[in-house]
Amino acid sequence: MAVAKKKKRLLSYIAIIGGLAVLSLSFFTVSQYEKAKCNASIYTLTMCEKQLKRYETAYKKEKGIEEVNMEEFIKDDSSPYRAAAEYWDSNARYFRKEVNKNSAAYNGTSIPAYLFSVATLVSFGLILKHAEKAKEKEDEEAVLQP
Repeated sequence: MAVAKKKKRLLSYIAIIGGLAVLSLSFFTVSQYEKAKCNASIYTLTMCEKQLKRYETAYKKEKGIEEVNMEEFIKDDSSPYRAAAEYWDSNARYFRKEVNKNSAAYNGTSIPAYLFSVATLVSFGLILKHAEKAKEKEDEEAVLQP
């Protein structure tokens, strides 16, 4: 049983638009997940830096100084803030790397999502144009046949 030319064309239209739409939605979903991870790591990095700044301010008040070298502050064995400063500093270093990694992953998935969504819209327009030409051609053939 042969499939009519019209049905083949319709199936190919559905396959093209459907495939691009599925790819677009898939990349969009993954990019939103990566964006959430990026925002969470930025928030956590900000919190770590805020806590580190808070201990640094307390250290400055305790020592009676205005400027402090961060490395000296973290490695000062006489300071009661040393353990907390090391903890927040190590977390801040870790989350700086995570922010960079997550933002790269977000950019890497959001760009294809955008491109596939644009391709879906463009293909829809081109398919409508092609379908209209095919319909006109079929109508001409129907008129010419007795």
